[in-house]
Amino acid sequence: MTNITRRIAANPSYKWWVYSSVGAAAFITVSDQTGTTLALPRIAHELNADIPTVQWMYLIYTLFISALLLPMGRLSDMLGRRRIYTTGLVVFTCGAALAYFAGQLPLLLTAKAIQGVGVAMIQANGMALMAEAFPKKQRGTALGLYMAGIGTGAVSGPVISGIMIDAWGWRSLYLFITLVGVAEIVLSTCVIRDLVSSRDRMGNSNGLKSFDWVGAILSAGTLVLFLLSMTYGHRLGWSHHLVLMGFSFAALFLAGFIVRELKSQDSMIDLTLFKVPVFSLGIAARFLAFISGSPVYFLMPFYVIQVLGVSASRAAFFMLPAPIMMIITSPLSGRFSDKVGTKWPSVTGLCLWSTALIVFTRLEIDSNPAIVSVGMLLLGAGNGIFSSPNTAAVMTVAGDKHYGVVAALVNMVRTSGNLTGIAIGTTILVTTMTSMGFEPSLSSLMETNGAGIRTLESIELMGSFVKGLHLVFILGVCFSTCAAAFTTFRPELQQHPPATEPK
Repeated sequence: MTNITRRIAANPSYKWWVYSSVGAAAFITVSDQTGTTLALPRIAHELNADIPTVQWMYLIYTLFISALLLPMGRLSDMLGRRRIYTTGLVVFTCGAALAYFAGQLPLLLTAKAIQGVGVAMIQANGMALMAEAFPKKQRGTALGLYMAGIGTGAVSGPVISGIMIDAWGWRSLYLFITLVGVAEIVLSTCVIRDLVSSRDRMGNSNGLKSFDWVGAILSAGTLVLFLLSMTYGHRLGWSHHLVLMGFSFAALFLAGFIVRELKSQDSMIDLTLFKVPVFSLGIAARFLAFISGSPVYFLMPFYVIQVLGVSASRAAFFMLPAPIMMIITSPLSGRFSDKVGTKWPSVTGLCLWSTALIVFTRLEIDSNPAIVSVGMLLLGAGNGIFSSPNTAAVMTVAGDKHYGVVAALVNMVRTSGNLTGIAIGTTILVTTMTSMGFEPSLSSLMETNGAGIRTLESIELMGSFVKGLHLVFILGVCFSTCAAAFTTFRPELQQHPPATEPK
């Protein structure tokens, strides 16, 4: 630890220094993700690749993050959060620099894989660092501020990325990320310190020799196989032999992981935590909530642009209330939950979440786009109000020594829920449109809507799409209602973690 770090750590404002680092990291990683999505058409054109191929940039990035979150969280609990977190920033920044110089798609995919490794190391520690730096009575506030950083990246990231891509090309995005990443490395090296001593850190007696390598491989294999099967299920067909094999092997790996964790002395994650209702029901509610909400962010742009005929720039405006409300409500909800408990703010957020989905079930082919904004406002508010206290409850149950792996689990549940929800929603939409005799494509509507022309065939096509949306959102209401029920019937979080400590 440098002298600068010691002075900052001794400062009463240390928690805000930590937030400056963690918040900036959350912002830049989210901006990288949204920027890459915006840049895909330009990248495909410049590198002579088709869209399905270049979309692997997003998929490989997501897979590496999801597969490595738990191992990186466990490593941070063993070796120290500062070491893993700052190393993650270095890896992420090196990946961005490689992407800037990449002249071929394979090299660009390699760069995104490297960035995925770095982001897994960062995300496995961001919430944990915040929870450690802030007093326990302010844990909800800390996590709310962290979520606000993510929301800020979601709002401003596409704007900044769009301007840079239009002005200087897609490579400028990765140059910007590299420069900010270097500054973030310097800041974090000076600011971050380990609040849990190496003596208290669990599982560190034998260093990396005690790391559960078998558990890490089994957990990563489970996630990769499950997410790939969910991603390609609606494309290849859920009865396709590759999809069925993927799910089968994922189940086999999961069973092996559970057996391994129950027997291991240095397990990846202590599965006895799931015996605590606050923990298990909190994780289940989070998974169901993100399953219900993710189809909105994926499918709503198709509805606004290709059914309502709104331009892409205006469509972004109608979607904007969600991240803005998330920025506003996350810290407020976190602070409120510090005073009244985590249970009822979480339930309130899920009720708003369900209300938003109910609003979306009322959309028609000629609805006012303002209705979309109302729904997005409710959805963003629900997300912000729910996420902070829900995460605070789960992490408090885990205890200080397990912050890394549990923070990783919380992020992994969100990622898995998002991809699962998109896969389920897409399948319902495609099946509905196909059953009504239409191809699941709206590309032909761009020209007719742009010209202000709606033929009978186009109206019927839009009707099939909207009907599919209704079914998706009705199922989403069921998922979010179940999440609210789980949260309602779980006990209120105790003032202190349970007496039974995990392994």
